[in-house]
Amino acid sequence: MAKKKSNWKWIAAILLVVIAAVIYYQMEEKPKPSPVPGPRYNVEKTGSGVVLDFTETATKIHAAVEKGLANAGTPPKDIKEEKREVARTGVEGTIRWHARSMLVVIPESMSLESVEQALNQLVGKAGGKIIGNEPDKYNGVAALRLDVGIKDVLNNEPLTLITDRLYIIKDKGTLPPATTTKPKVEGGSGKMAIVIDDCGYTIAPVAGFVDLGRPITFAVLPYREYSNEAASRALSAGHLVILHLPLEPMDASASSEPTVITTNMSDEEIRQTTSKAIASLPGIQGINNHQGSRATADRRVMKAVLSVVKSQNLFFIDSRTIGKTVAAEVSRQMGIRTGENELFLDNSSDVDLIKTQLRKAIDMAHKNGSVTVIGHARPNTVIAVREMLQEIDNAGIRLVYANQLF
Repeated sequence: MAKKKSNWKWIAAILLVVIAAVIYYQMEEKPKPSPVPGPRYNVEKTGSGVVLDFTETATKIHAAVEKGLANAGTPPKDIKEEKREVARTGVEGTIRWHARSMLVVIPESMSLESVEQALNQLVGKAGGKIIGNEPDKYNGVAALRLDVGIKDVLNNEPLTLITDRLYIIKDKGTLPPATTTKPKVEGGSGKMAIVIDDCGYTIAPVAGFVDLGRPITFAVLPYREYSNEAASRALSAGHLVILHLPLEPMDASASSEPTVITTNMSDEEIRQTTSKAIASLPGIQGINNHQGSRATADRRVMKAVLSVVKSQNLFFIDSRTIGKTVAAEVSRQMGIRTGENELFLDNSSDVDLIKTQLRKAIDMAHKNGSVTVIGHARPNTVIAVREMLQEIDNAGIRLVYANQLF
């Protein structure tokens, strides 16, 4: 009897060991939950909506960029800082972050890939990423611009915030090659700036152009329902945004804007109206005219408008809605950086006809080295430009922002 009790004790002990082992291995094999990253922004509730503040993340990315450049032996120079704020998409409130631009001088032997490698891991740990690179200018000198920032999704919409813009040149003034694969050039090369007018009426075409991932200059009307949202989308993705300033057309009945600069206004009224329109769209870098065939042919009117443009250190593009325009001439005489429209893309809304105009623009860029063209924020224009991108690339034409051509 004592022997049987002893056997049961051994059996019970073995069972306990087996049960403990099963529990242990189940616990070991159960996947450990991945740490859930916290939001990259702080939330601030205000009377005008919710502010999503990415400043803290931006500051971490700044530090990562500086550390990476220091590790590469190319510390940044001439750092310029600014606080940025744009309207949120689809809801009340704003998005806030901190942005910087800087000059980076690298040795002749260093490539852009080396700079990106020095930054990539550090920037990623800080909550950012390298967004892209493209040729640009720094204080009038040719440079390769490397954009670093935050990519996120808010309300199922993609969000891109540029926190650090690195203007890279080599120590002998040459440019490092871009890291993107260059298309085969057939029949020459050149640059093309596409300006998209009438942004602000609707948002879908603006979003379509932003999503192309190519340099597009957005000309935004003031005081329209989607004006601030259009500007915000373009700015947050790092695009160039300008004011599409309504000026008086030849046929006054053709003007549909709530505020228009007319030839009947005094110089002071013109200056005040221009200043208010500029203030309505923070973040713009220049101006072009909406309509304005009568106003742009009036030297007095354009001097008054352009006096404000110059005082705010903006550039000006003459849309050239009439052959008698004096706008570009007056602008240059006043010492303002000036460009001119050379071709309207979409006087017709037919996709094939818009493509025909883009092919004309390609030929003009080949012949003259560059071309500035104007299209409009319309669905068919988005389709035509998107479908022509490969053809533009294959022709050796590089898309640039409008202010890179003057």
